[in-house]
Amino acid sequence: MTAVGGRFQGGRREHVLRARFRRNLKFRIGSALLLLFVSFPLLHRGLHATVWASEPSVYHPEVGFDVTISHPSGPSPRHLLGTDPLGRDVLSMLTVAIGPSIVVAISTAFMILFLSLLAGAAAAFFGRRVDSLLTQLSGVLVLLPAPIMFLVIGKGRPDYGVLELGLVYGLFFGLGPGAIVVRSRALSVIQRPFIDAARTAGGSRSYIITHHLIPHLLPFAATQVLVGVTGAMITEGFIELLGASENRIGMGTLVYLALAYWDVLQSAVPWSTLLAGAGAVSLLATAFFLLSVGIQEAVDPRDQRAER
Repeated sequence: MTAVGGRFQGGRREHVLRARFRRNLKFRIGSALLLLFVSFPLLHRGLHATVWASEPSVYHPEVGFDVTISHPSGPSPRHLLGTDPLGRDVLSMLTVAIGPSIVVAISTAFMILFLSLLAGAAAAFFGRRVDSLLTQLSGVLVLLPAPIMFLVIGKGRPDYGVLELGLVYGLFFGLGPGAIVVRSRALSVIQRPFIDAARTAGGSRSYIITHHLIPHLLPFAATQVLVGVTGAMITEGFIELLGASENRIGMGTLVYLALAYWDVLQSAVPWSTLLAGAGAVSLLATAFFLLSVGIQEAVDPRDQRAER
């Protein structure tokens, strides 16, 4: 009977959680924005297979050139976001440039979420030795800020893949500032009466961590994911803006190339060329902001108890 009741309560909890995610406007908008960005590489292939199929050399993201107009140019029916100083279609470049930032954002987000929750739960649940070890490790990593390490690695090794850069940023941030914030919350939650009640009722260690501790830590971990992902994308953009990744088209590369060739060619740079990269970074950061706030609101145990 107890097992049946436990499964019933668990199923009801999952049903309430799914309903809260479906109703949360911020989560829905953030998911839609992220899905839009994720679909950009597919959009690039689709445009080359259809609209741009008759002129593939004009819309090539790296060596494309339109001989019918002067460059750089502003938005037009032929080039919706204009062309850069080298005559390349900005929309074609943007649909390719989104890919590296998406990989950095998602790999950083998963790394921070996993490591901050793991470190926070372990520090709170397994006692002083583990807590002391993780606290010292976090202190060391805070002295090595994730943006600086990310920038050093990206600048020193431009051949590094964006996945590796995202994992590096997530590692330093997740076990550094992220673990410190989540650990402080975990130490508070572990002293709550319902944790003692769960232990008295015979709840296993894994059950208590996954069903009682983690739900209270998720809102705080989601906040750290927001901060970390935004920082990772901006840092990656600066790496590209500094010209460290000229072998890869990214959103920072769009701004870098526009400014660099403007200085060399002494030609005007349309606002659309600069705004394409900077605006895309801002919108992608907005997507993760809305997702993080939506997750915070949806998994807040206090609000879930009020609905039962």
